[in-house]
Amino acid sequence: MTTVAFGGGPSLDQRRNFAALRDGTHVPGYRGYCPQIKYRVGKTYGTDTHELAEGTIHVAPTSNVVAHPQYIPRVTTQLPESTGDNKYTQNMVPGYTGYIPRMPFKFGNTYKEDCDVCIDQHLTNYKYHDAKLNDLQKQVSGYPRLRAISFDPEVRDKLNMYRDTHPQREILLENKRPLTEPPIPGYRGYIPRIKTTEQGLGCRYNQTTKKGLEMFAQETARHARFAGSEIPQALKSVPAETLGLTGPHPPMGSASVDFGTSTYRRLYQNDGMIPKYTGYIPHKRYVFGNTYGDTTRKLSVCGHKSENYGTYVRSKTMA
Repeated sequence: MTTVAFGGGPSLDQRRNFAALRDGTHVPGYRGYCPQIKYRVGKTYGTDTHELAEGTIHVAPTSNVVAHPQYIPRVTTQLPESTGDNKYTQNMVPGYTGYIPRMPFKFGNTYKEDCDVCIDQHLTNYKYHDAKLNDLQKQVSGYPRLRAISFDPEVRDKLNMYRDTHPQREILLENKRPLTEPPIPGYRGYIPRIKTTEQGLGCRYNQTTKKGLEMFAQETARHARFAGSEIPQALKSVPAETLGLTGPHPPMGSASVDFGTSTYRRLYQNDGMIPKYTGYIPHKRYVFGNTYGDTTRKLSVCGHKSENYGTYVRSKTMA
């Protein structure tokens, strides 16, 4: 008998008999995967693997025939060769940490087998959808182009007749919606001032949005007044009562619109700020040791008697 180094030595059966290993038993120290081994305790490694092998499909050690038939997916597409640019090739190296399509759902095979099947399915689906897209483009290009309905002579004549018979009514295409008109319930767009103020509490959607839009129109007109510019074009059709005008006032296009003093709102009150207020308060970061209310009441931003903090600062500068 020649030595193992020269291709001889004991056979596989002789080695297993020498180690007294039963059928299906792994050699202690084996670091490969063994199904369900982590859920078994209290016995030796050899006994656990032997008992697991009795109820597990495995390959017999003395032949290449599988004990039970298994479904092995077949590769139907010729996998691409590696060119240095493509990531998915026919020779995927174990240890590759990049993304492989469908790989997280494959178990029980070698890395190369799972990679070949996943890449094959990915390429097959890609070619299938690409063919469907090309077919759709060909079908669309074969149909005649659609024309706008405004080019239809019958529609044009109907609109002209409606305009002649109803000279006082506006056509739907020419109708402009007022700025402060509330939208229909269910509108998911942005409505100003209904979430940042108390206008959005305790009212129906129609009333809430109406109040929010009116407040936004008032603030926009007031800012235009203070900035010395004309009121925006969109606000010229809004009633004066909605914008908060008091007394006689010039036309809406003028920059000298007189607003009542009730439109002023002071942010920092003399009573102090409500706890958990997350806005900016000047000089608060330099005061320590008091409650939030006492701290804000002692600050000049809340303790002054002017209409707002900006007027108070300007009065100190002029003095």
